[in-house]
Amino acid sequence: MWAASAAVLALLVSCGDLEIAEDTSLAGSELLMLPLNAASPPPAPVSAFVKNSAEAFLRVIHPDPFRTAYLEARFPPGALARFDGQPVGIDDSVRVTLDPPADLYGITLSPFGLEFAESEQPYATFRFATYADFGVANASDRYPTRSAFANALALWYEVSPGRWERVDGSGYTGNDAVSGRLRQPGRYVVAAVRLSLIHI
Repeated sequence: MWAASAAVLALLVSCGDLEIAEDTSLAGSELLMLPLNAASPPPAPVSAFVKNSAEAFLRVIHPDPFRTAYLEARFPPGALARFDGQPVGIDDSVRVTLDPPADLYGITLSPFGLEFAESEQPYATFRFATYADFGVANASDRYPTRSAFANALALWYEVSPGRWERVDGSGYTGNDAVSGRLRQPGRYVVAAVRLSLIHI
């Protein structure tokens, strides 16, 4: 499996830059997922009713004295398309949960029966200026500096157990943040590709 993924990645390299196609899945071992440092107070799950007729913001924070931001998620009006196969009306609402892992920057979005409108998907921004552990980049010689690793970070979605696809259009936005669309419920992580740069 590793050899096959490496071959796919090699074919996608051009002019020294590694470009990952939207539908290319990688194993978790092929990613450097951004961890929380040991001093981080882990954020707690957040649940709220999102009404389809209004814009909604859900915020996940670290339980420190400064209420440091971990994740901000925006649900635009009309984002909720279907729930358990049934259309969600403009005046309907659905209880949405954002559940962060204890040791990584990421989120599990539920309920799993929820479907988003393709044109109005939620948008998430992860903020890691305070509690990120950038030492994980030492596991790959692709990232000689903290800045190089940060610039390679993007949002990845688990398409099947242990397999991840990069969220199209997601990436580093500066100021120690990564943003991207939440295309459907499930697991997301902030990560960069582990493999060393391959020249062809």
